[in-house]
Amino acid sequence: MRIRFRKISITSTLALILALAMIIGIVSNLIQPLDIKATCSVLIGCLVIWYLKPIYLKWVKGLSETAISRMLTVIFIAMMVIQLLVIHFLPASVYHDPFRVLVQAEQLSHGNLSWGDSLYFWRFPNNVSLTVLLSYWLKLTNLLQMDTYWGIHLLSLILLDLFIFAILRSVRRLSHQHGAALLAAVFFLISPFAYTYYLQVFYSDLLTLLCLAIVFNVLIGWSSFHRTKKIVAGIGLVLSVIIGEVVKPNLIVLLVAVALVGIWLLIRNRQQLKVIKTPLILIVLGFVLAVPTAAGLKSASHFKNNNQYAFPTAHWIWMSYNPQTKGKYSFSDVQTLSSIQGKQAKQAYLKKALPERLAQLGPLGIVWRWIEKASILLNVSFMPDAYSGGYIAAPKLYQKFELPLSAMGMIVMRIGFTLLYAETFFRCLRLWQRRFKSTDDPRIMLTILTALGYIAFHTLLWETESRYGQVMIPLLGILCAIPSLALESERRVRPRTKTEGWLTLGALAVAIAAFVASSPLYSPKGHYVAEQQSQLSLQFDAKKTHICPYDTLSQQVKLNHQARHFSVSLAPATEFSGTLINEQTHQHYELKRTFNALTLERTLPEGMYRIRLRNDLQRSQSVLITKTMSYRLAPYPLEIDQHKHPYWSFVYTFSR
Repeated sequence: MRIRFRKISITSTLALILALAMIIGIVSNLIQPLDIKATCSVLIGCLVIWYLKPIYLKWVKGLSETAISRMLTVIFIAMMVIQLLVIHFLPASVYHDPFRVLVQAEQLSHGNLSWGDSLYFWRFPNNVSLTVLLSYWLKLTNLLQMDTYWGIHLLSLILLDLFIFAILRSVRRLSHQHGAALLAAVFFLISPFAYTYYLQVFYSDLLTLLCLAIVFNVLIGWSSFHRTKKIVAGIGLVLSVIIGEVVKPNLIVLLVAVALVGIWLLIRNRQQLKVIKTPLILIVLGFVLAVPTAAGLKSASHFKNNNQYAFPTAHWIWMSYNPQTKGKYSFSDVQTLSSIQGKQAKQAYLKKALPERLAQLGPLGIVWRWIEKASILLNVSFMPDAYSGGYIAAPKLYQKFELPLSAMGMIVMRIGFTLLYAETFFRCLRLWQRRFKSTDDPRIMLTILTALGYIAFHTLLWETESRYGQVMIPLLGILCAIPSLALESERRVRPRTKTEGWLTLGALAVAIAAFVASSPLYSPKGHYVAEQQSQLSLQFDAKKTHICPYDTLSQQVKLNHQARHFSVSLAPATEFSGTLINEQTHQHYELKRTFNALTLERTLPEGMYRIRLRNDLQRSQSVLITKTMSYRLAPYPLEIDQHKHPYWSFVYTFSR
């Protein structure tokens, strides 16, 4: 008797693995951070949307194509108006890597090709290409008489809205239904996604999102394009991959996915390979051209690697398995490697240190670390605050509502991504149910492979952050829009049954009771009233500003809300006296010295204040000042002995 094994679709197998990852994402967004009221809010939102889904789909089904187009246009315009208001009234204090990129790009745009102001780019040269490309944009905005702030935010606005437009277009074109596109548009309008990190902090993550959105838009529509459109789309595809790869090398995940899909189709289905052969070749061409492009950008900007300071690539893997962290960036690990001179010596250290860490974690610890990293990667709770300390000086009216608005925005983000992961989970299960009969659609296979590639990369190898997981948006959005994967409830819209209604009501009652009984959703303590935290960092040996004996530095700050804590940063071992002056009452508050700051703990009413520092020694001392060429760091200039410097600032915070 011969046993016959039925062939299982490879796409279905990959979909099952992705479904398991989606479970981690759903649980993570429901419970992290640990806050019962927030978790209940997310759960209530998900239950209400799930129950109302049939009603929504029935309503949308009755709308005409023209009506949907008008609604999407109005939503998009409203979103852009809010974005412009945010840029104008709510500038954010940007720090860490994006600020270092910004300062260096601004310097290059003014013709200064020196890279030695800090060790950052010698230590992490992966951001050189991004910096050079940004400098070219700033050269253009300089010609248009725009300062760096508006130049950079105009670029962020253009790229972000192009990405949102591409997502809405691909979802609408793929699904052949109005509901998905309209729901996505509403999410972008009411969530913090379009108004926080991607709008206020220019960095490589947004370019990666846009690159993937363009790539999969072209792949989806390639077979329907006429000759001229194919030429234009092909050029755009190659350029997108080139830019995406030079600014974010982990886009190589897409190349691996393309290679695997190409090999599979070559062996199993050459007919389907012919359909998408050209875009796959163009993607590979983009990766090939990215290598000389990156080298050319470095050469044009006079950047040269310095192996004395460079970190080996393996340090990211070593960092991600630090038993004391959860796989995220570890400053202590950076300090450890920084103390070792030379790249070869660092490599020799890592060769021993990495196996030791893996042995310390053990097999179970390593598996748990993978789960931890996946949960961070797929969680969106902290993504809007990435690389930003908050608003420099939010208007008085906004600060009255800032905390509840911020809390509600975070809940909307978590609800949106929980539902996206849940929808993806059920679509993956549908693929698995058809594992014995479904054909392997190369576009679906490539989408799932790319998503799994990113998850595997940041779970098994690299350090992880929630912003890295945002690449899931274009990939999962496509999976949730493909009609052949639609759930039965979408194909035949029917109202919820009585049983479903009672179960939903019961779950809502429990969630609402827990919500009412739990502690407040947010606390005002520690929230910033005014701040300026942008700096190049002493850890990268940033250039210091020397202050002559007995010279005085001062800077005005306007508080639009009462504050209880003030701090102005100083370099360690420097001796400056400090005073905070209320310019309405002329009251002087002496500042207390800590290791790296001067601080004040007391109630500070709204109004104008002046930070004043004085070098009391008979010798010059260095002070922690952030300088740019035309990027306004704070509303008021820094003054050194009556000389005003509009693009200089202390590093300071006022908090509630």
